[in-house]
Amino acid sequence: MAEKFLHYVKDKKHELVSTVHEHISSMTDTTGTLAKQKLLQKLITSGVLKSEHIRQALQIGIGYFLDDQLDRSKTLNEYTQRVKFPTCGSILTPSHNLPDFDIEAYGIDLFYKLMNIYDIQPTTLRSHICQGELREIVNPSSSGSLLYLTSDALFLIKTVRDYDAKFIQQKFLNEYCQYVTSTPATFIAKLFGCFGYIPYLSQQKGITVDSFTLRFAIFSNFIPTNIVIHEKYDLKGSSYKRDASATEKQKTSATFKDNDFRDIHPEGLTLPKSVYYLLKDVITRDVEFLQKLNVMDYSLLLTVHNMDNQVKPTRIGTLESLISNARDAFLVGMAQQVDQLDKEKSKTPLKFKNPMETLGVAHKEMSTFDAENAKKIGGIPAINEKGEWVLLFFGIIDILQTFDICKVMQRQYQTVENPDVVDDRSIVETDFYADRFKKFVFERVFRPAEDELCTHPMSMNAFS
Repeated sequence: MAEKFLHYVKDKKHELVSTVHEHISSMTDTTGTLAKQKLLQKLITSGVLKSEHIRQALQIGIGYFLDDQLDRSKTLNEYTQRVKFPTCGSILTPSHNLPDFDIEAYGIDLFYKLMNIYDIQPTTLRSHICQGELREIVNPSSSGSLLYLTSDALFLIKTVRDYDAKFIQQKFLNEYCQYVTSTPATFIAKLFGCFGYIPYLSQQKGITVDSFTLRFAIFSNFIPTNIVIHEKYDLKGSSYKRDASATEKQKTSATFKDNDFRDIHPEGLTLPKSVYYLLKDVITRDVEFLQKLNVMDYSLLLTVHNMDNQVKPTRIGTLESLISNARDAFLVGMAQQVDQLDKEKSKTPLKFKNPMETLGVAHKEMSTFDAENAKKIGGIPAINEKGEWVLLFFGIIDILQTFDICKVMQRQYQTVENPDVVDDRSIVETDFYADRFKKFVFERVFRPAEDELCTHPMSMNAFS
């Protein structure tokens, strides 16, 4: 028995060492992220860094890397590409009115492949990011994080942890490219790029050029900008403390959570039978892909347009929390801000697949439900417990959090703290998280009708 054990340890040695190294690295990166957030808060509060300078620098730098005139043949095999942007400009870079800075692009060639899969040209993405001002959604002086929305509300640029950026490089990006290539029908949030901003800070402050890099990821905003969103939900399948905070509930465009959904929609949302099973297949594949990468804590961001009732629901609850965090603000950026856009300004030739197109539903074959309205707007038709007709838009967000050593330790602490609710929390093992998520989405959120739904009587003119 002892010999077998020794052989087992010997065989697993490299795997164990790699796992331990990865866990230690994740702890170090998490600690570094917290320190960087505090440093960012301090630098912006003291005026050493200006948030508007970061926004403008990102537009200049991202615009440079997405320019179709850039010769990438020399750096084709380099994952990280770094360019200096002095105020006076250079042979390759434009002059500007900002303090000197560097921009790093990560995996730009792989992201070019993704753009090709998404059927969007780099120059098109460049125009959406660089035209107009980026709007700041998160206050960095209070959160230590940054989140920007493009002027047309089609893309979000948010800070990511160093650990997330490393995860994108080492595991996620290649797998993600292969997945969307082989599985074009997916509701996983579309990732369009990862960039780093490096300001030139005074040496006297003890910060070198290389010691402070803010890393950003670009995501598409899948929520439509041409209709009113009446309800928004961030759904994980957990229940412990899964209520929107009192502050959130007071907002005109609140993002509710799992327990709120259970109260507002006690019977869930009924979908056409064929649509339900198509949707189940797609989201099941998406969850299995994330599960394979050890990703957990993702959410289904569900938004609802109600065709029968224009009054937004409210839910009055206890004061769960008065502290808004950067992740909640990300949800706000995905949905709340688009409600305030001028509809004329939001018009754009860029068009991603809507949910019905993602599912590959042929409208002419589904004439028994509200095919015309669904085709015009692109949302998935459903009926709520009141018999009201709604259109649904959604995607899976927060796709970079793995069940690393920090999450393991947090779960162990929570188990000791309150073992009775440990499986109701959001932080659970990856496999458990995936199974619970699928069960909640397809047994509690979405339910199949006995057959196809009847055609909604509302005129198409209601959406013109």
